[in-house]
Amino acid sequence: MSEGLAQRVAGTLVLGVIGLIVLPLLIDFTDPNKVDRTTKIPPAPSIDPVALESAQRPPDVIDGGASAAILDVNKSVPVDDYGGPDFGLTDRGLPHTWILQVGSFVEEPKAEILLKQLVDRGFKAFIAPAVVAGEHHYRVLVGPKIDRRRIKVDRDNIDLMFKTKSIVLKYET
Repeated sequence: MSEGLAQRVAGTLVLGVIGLIVLPLLIDFTDPNKVDRTTKIPPAPSIDPVALESAQRPPDVIDGGASAAILDVNKSVPVDDYGGPDFGLTDRGLPHTWILQVGSFVEEPKAEILLKQLVDRGFKAFIAPAVVAGEHHYRVLVGPKIDRRRIKVDRDNIDLMFKTKSIVLKYET
């Protein structure tokens, strides 16, 4: 073999070996669909449970006393042609308050049925006991609201839904 041919074969072999070494460094032959399964989420912290004491009612608190003082529906009077403002403050600096009486029943279960129907339709309703002519009644009321226009809208909707004639009451403070 001639010396030039030997140099060419040796050069080709050297270039091939260099190519085998450098080519994997330049090209990434790993599977592109391979998913990295290592997590970056830190381990869960260890949390010790904390025992909480339940709140105790102070002995001087009377059940029902606060709610009765806030809104005594027996102080409400019907208003048909009220000439005052629809909203705002009274002379005592308290907001005008309006309640809607949807029904008055002698039997409490009937009042509870109407109450459930009102609540199911999204109205804020409650039952208040009342004494009318010496007889116990259960009034189903919606409200209170501080804007008479809103209680009128509720009255119109309720009268249409339940075929009733609701009464708008003004709470006298």
